[in-house]
Amino acid sequence: MLGSVLSAERKQINISWQELFPDQIERVYVIMKDGMTFPYTSHYGNKVYMSIGWLKKTLKGYKNKNYNIEDIAVVIHNHRMNKNFGQEDYRQYWMLKNYGFDGQFLMYCHRTKEVYSISLSNQ
Repeated sequence: MLGSVLSAERKQINISWQELFPDQIERVYVIMKDGMTFPYTSHYGNKVYMSIGWLKKTLKGYKNKNYNIEDIAVVIHNHRMNKNFGQEDYRQYWMLKNYGFDGQFLMYCHRTKEVYSISLSNQ
């Protein structure tokens, strides 16, 4: 499955979602509007925790790019079996929104091999 994301600058970002999640460990990828990708994992099979503090520090400190949360095009993480967003997913999404995130918040499900958008799910 090939996903395509169009950023505010109209730069096409093509990603093979399945290649981002080769195993059963939960991961999160933060993809910037210019295509730069930041992977993160807690090395658990059923959860991944990414703090706003870590994210802001990582974005600011990367190769003098001085990224902000507003520069994020996509946040995508994975679930092994459940294709539904959980309470923690909604909490992370709304926290990012409070810091200016206006991109896509997605989840890849290994069982269905599909990508789901939090904006299209029941909130």
